[in-house]
Amino acid sequence: MDRNMQKSISILIPYRNRDETRIRLVLESLEQQTNKDFNVVLIDYGSSENISLKIENLINSFDFASYHYVAHPGLLWNKSKALNFGIRHVDSEFVITTDTDVLFTPDFIDEALKLRSENSFSLFKIGYLSKKESSKQYEQLNLKDSKVMFIGDTFGIGLFQKKLLEEIGGLDEFFHFYGSEDEDLNARLQLVGAALKKSEKLMLYHLWHPRYPRKKDYKLTVNPRLTNVLRINQYHFLQNRANKISFPNDKNWGNCFRKSDMLTLTKPYQRIKLKNIAAHVVHFFEEELPKYNNEIIEVTVEEDRYYNSIKYKIKNLMGKHSQPYLSMKTVNDLILKNILFRYRNCNYCYEVSTKLKQINFILDTNKD
Repeated sequence: MDRNMQKSISILIPYRNRDETRIRLVLESLEQQTNKDFNVVLIDYGSSENISLKIENLINSFDFASYHYVAHPGLLWNKSKALNFGIRHVDSEFVITTDTDVLFTPDFIDEALKLRSENSFSLFKIGYLSKKESSKQYEQLNLKDSKVMFIGDTFGIGLFQKKLLEEIGGLDEFFHFYGSEDEDLNARLQLVGAALKKSEKLMLYHLWHPRYPRKKDYKLTVNPRLTNVLRINQYHFLQNRANKISFPNDKNWGNCFRKSDMLTLTKPYQRIKLKNIAAHVVHFFEEELPKYNNEIIEVTVEEDRYYNSIKYKIKNLMGKHSQPYLSMKTVNDLILKNILFRYRNCNYCYEVSTKLKQINFILDTNKD
């Protein structure tokens, strides 16, 4: 099969730093489809190089699948931007959005083709597999005899007309990390008159994985996490719905930075070093940084040794400090919120050191 041949349906799978075995299993389930009128587009949104090369080789071994590396490791995870890239670049009349945890029964494409209709979109039922049942699938793919823990409705795994998605500017690219981007998409489609359909046939199975550790959002980790981001995303969705916003993105939606864009950040116009002193950090990010324009700025915030000293801790307990500090987790959250609210469409690189004592942020302040 020619992977470049136009098909009726394109299946879009965005991911970042996912394991090779899981992606292989997803592709094997799609290889078993009785109807071949589809292709698969995997959008790698900034995986590290050692992972991306393995996945690319794997994907290229399936003639119905294509691999696209977009973004770079310095950007925050953004499922919306990854999917929008796929929406803008496929030629199929219909697209299916899914992820690397979903297996498909052999009749899925046949059934999806029957659901195609003008001015509507369809969501599916999904069965959730236990850890034990998922392990069986790794040993031998056989969904027919799978036992599920429970069956639920999907919000983000759907069949959509490409032209409808283009009419509303794809997924809202405000959403970072996780939460609400799927519900928001469905609500905006209905806002422009698209009808929601629900397929009652069970054709999807969700592989087990550990729950997202939301408690870690309250701790500083090398992998960037933002405190309360789930609620921030949820409120953004509710505001979109309350204000009846159908097209939330700018005209450049679906455009993603590439590896080459990360290289442009290696020679900043100015390098700024700060300690985690509250007044210094807050003033820089709220007052100074917004004034830069068309320049690459690198700022490094380092935890002051005094911050962890016994002398500081004693004075802090006695309320005698005149120069408050921010924890590195608070610095992390301050910068991440600046990215979400001010710089999400800019080229940047964000990195937390392995010892969690330093945060490096490089920003191209060109907002065009």
